[in-house]
Amino acid sequence: MSQPARLIVLPQSPWSERARWALDHHGLAYRLSVHVPFLGERRLRRVLGNPPGRATVPILLVGGEVLSSSWEIARYADRVGRAERFIPDELEPKVRHWDALAERAMSAARPLTIKRLLDSDAALDETLPPPVPRRLRSMLRPVARFGTEWFARKYALDLADTGAARAALEVGLQALRSALGGSDYVLSRFSYADVIMATLLHGVSPVADRYVPLGPATRAAWTQPELAAAYADLIAWRDRLYERHRPPTTALPSRSAAAAAADPH
Repeated sequence: MSQPARLIVLPQSPWSERARWALDHHGLAYRLSVHVPFLGERRLRRVLGNPPGRATVPILLVGGEVLSSSWEIARYADRVGRAERFIPDELEPKVRHWDALAERAMSAARPLTIKRLLDSDAALDETLPPPVPRRLRSMLRPVARFGTEWFARKYALDLADTGAARAALEVGLQALRSALGGSDYVLSRFSYADVIMATLLHGVSPVADRYVPLGPATRAAWTQPELAAAYADLIAWRDRLYERHRPPTTALPSRSAAAAAADPH
C-alpha cells in the first residue's frame, strides 16, 4: 500500500495556503507536517537534498517526487485530480503572469510583516510552540525574537525601508483591482490566478481564522491598517472567493504563529 502524500507547511504562509487549496480543490488526500522555523532548517534541507540556496516550504512528498513550490504542487494536483483544472492549458501563460507578479509583490513586501512581528511582544510570544505555558512565554520572548531576526537575516531584509516595501505591494494590489474591474475572477473563470491574488491579500488583512488560524496579536501584526482601508474592495472580493471556492481543508497538526511571511514557495 502506497504512503499518503505528505505536505510540509508553515501554517500561516500564503504560499503554503496556495498548496493546500490546490490539493483540497481536487480532493486529494495528504497528511500535514509543520515546519519549525530555524530549528527545523537542517531537516528541511535534507528533505530537499541539501540545495545550495534557501530551503523553503511548502514541499509535497508523493510517490518518490519532491515538489518544492506552490506552483509545482498546483500543477501536480491538476495532473492527478479530477476537479476542473486550476491551470488549464489555454490560461497557463496568464496564470504564470499573475504568479510572477504576486511573487514580486509578496517578496518585496515581506519586511512589512516581519517588522510588525518584531515590534509586538504579544506576537512574538505567539510564535512559541503551543505546549509552552502562557506564564513562561514572556521569559522565552528573546528566543522568539532571535528566530524572527534570523528570518530577516536569511532573506537580507531591510526593515528600515518599509516605504519601498509598501510601494511594491501596492503595485500588485493595483494590478488586481484593474484586472477585476468589478468581476468575480481575475481571468475568464475561477482559476489558480484567483488563489494567488487572494493569498497576496493575507499580508494586508488575513483571511478568517476558520481558513487560516492566527493568534490575535499575530493577526494584528500581519494586518496593514492603512492598506486594508484603501483596498477594502479587494479584501471583500477575497472573502467572497473563499466562501464560494475554498473547500474544507486538512486540519493543521499544530499552530506555528511566526515568520511564515519570511519563507516563500
